[in-house]
Amino acid sequence: MGLFDVFRKRVKKVAEDTDEDDLSAPEESDEAEAALAEREQLEQEAAEAEKAAETEAASTDDWEDIESIESETPPSAPESTDEWDDWEDDPTPEPLSPTLSKKERKQAERERRQQEKERKRLMKQGFDVDQNVRPDGSRIDLHVMRSTTGRELVEVKHAPKGSVGVQKVVSDSGQDIEVDLGGGVVTRGGRVIKSGAALDALLDELELVLLEADMSRMSVDEVIGALRGELVGSRLRRGADLSKVIEAALKRTLHLLLVAGYWDFEETVDKLVADGDLPVVIMMVGVNGTGKTTTTAKIAHRLKQKGLGVVLAAADTFRAGAIDQLDIHAERIGVRCIASQRGGDAAAIARDAIEHARARHQQVVIVDTAGRMQNKTNLMEELRKVHRVTKPHLVLFVGDALAGNNAVEQAVEFQRMLKFDGAVLCKLDTDAKGGAALSIAHATGKPIVLAGVGQGYDDLRQFDPDWLIEEMFA
Repeated sequence: MGLFDVFRKRVKKVAEDTDEDDLSAPEESDEAEAALAEREQLEQEAAEAEKAAETEAASTDDWEDIESIESETPPSAPESTDEWDDWEDDPTPEPLSPTLSKKERKQAERERRQQEKERKRLMKQGFDVDQNVRPDGSRIDLHVMRSTTGRELVEVKHAPKGSVGVQKVVSDSGQDIEVDLGGGVVTRGGRVIKSGAALDALLDELELVLLEADMSRMSVDEVIGALRGELVGSRLRRGADLSKVIEAALKRTLHLLLVAGYWDFEETVDKLVADGDLPVVIMMVGVNGTGKTTTTAKIAHRLKQKGLGVVLAAADTFRAGAIDQLDIHAERIGVRCIASQRGGDAAAIARDAIEHARARHQQVVIVDTAGRMQNKTNLMEELRKVHRVTKPHLVLFVGDALAGNNAVEQAVEFQRMLKFDGAVLCKLDTDAKGGAALSIAHATGKPIVLAGVGQGYDDLRQFDPDWLIEEMFA
C-alpha cells in the first residue's frame, strides 16, 4: 500500500465526520469574509517576512565580505556571483510618467515589483539573470542556469512545468515554495474555504503521511504551511471534494519543488566539453559511508561509455583502503587513477590529476574527496582547499536515501560550508520513501540530479522527479 493510499483512507474517515459547512462558507457570508481577511493578512505577513529576510541577507553578505578580506582567504563563492551582484548596483528605476493616472501608476509599480521578485527567485535557483534578454517575437527563454563556479548548466528540457495557477510562497527559511491548487479552485463563485478544525484535521493527516515518508520536520511544516495559506480564502469549485483538491495540490507542489533548478548532468558535461573548457572537473563531496567512491566510479563508467577520456583523483587520503578501492574501480572501468600514499595532500593529488588529464588530452577529471562529518570544521576547511585549488566545474553532494533526516542535515551543512550544484542520492532502489530527496531539494535549493539504483556500474541514472512522485502517490 502506497503512502497516499494510507492518507486517502484516513481522510475518508475524517470526511465522514465532517460536513460541507465545516470546511467552507457561502460567498458574501460573514465566515467567507473572515476567511478572505485571514488570507489577506497571511499574504501581508509573508511580504513583510520576505522583505526582512532580504534585508538580513544583504547585511550578512556585507559581514562575509569583511571577514573574507580580514582572513585573506579567497571566498568559496563563484566569480560569476559578482555579475549577479551588479544588479544591486543598478540605477534607481526611472520615475513613472506624470501623465499616468494614479491607478495606472499603481499598476505599473506593482508590475515592476513583481518583475524584481521574479528576478530574485531566478537568481536563487541558479539562473544567470544577466542573460534575461528575449528578442522581439522570440518565444525562446534565454535564462542561463549557472554552477557555483559560473559554468553553464543545461536545464532539463522536458521537466514538466507548473500550471498557470502556480503561486509562490516564501517560507520561514527563505526558500520559495510553489503551490498549485489546480482546477479544484476557481477565481469567482464557489464556496470560500475557511480555517478551522475540519481543515486542520485534513492537513494533520497529510502532515503525518509526509513525516512517515521521511521528509524532514522543517520541510513538512513549511510545505503544509504554504498549502494552508493558499487554501484559506480560496474559492472551491462547485462539487469539488476538498480532500482530493488538497491531495492533488500537494502532488503538484512536491513535483514543482523537485524540478526547481533541475539540470541535466550528461548534457551539461557534453556542453562543457564542446566549449573546450577542459578538463571538466567534477568534485564529489559528502559524509562518510554514503557511497561517494562507488558513485565516482559509476560516473566515470557512464562518461567513458559516452566516449570521453576520464581521469580519477584519489583525494580521499584519510580512509583506510579508499585509495586501493578507487584504483580497483579504475582498473575495472579502464581509466587512469592518480593517487599517492595515505595521508597525502588531497589538493595536490587533485591538481596532479588535472595536469595529467590536460597533458594527455583527457576530457574529464573526477575528484573523490574524503568523507567528512559536516560538523568537523577543520576537515571542511581542507575540503574547501581542494575546491580552491581545482576550481571544479561541478560539485556534487552524495547522500544516502536511507539516511532520511540525517541526509538532509548533512546536505544543509555542506551547502553552508561548501556550496554544491546538485545532489546524487544513492540507494533509491531500496525502501527509501522519497522524503530525503524532497527535503534536500527544499532545504538547500539545489536539485537531485543523479540517482543510484543498484550496485553495478550501470546502476546510475538521471534523477526523474516524475518517477519519485508517482512512487509516493501510488
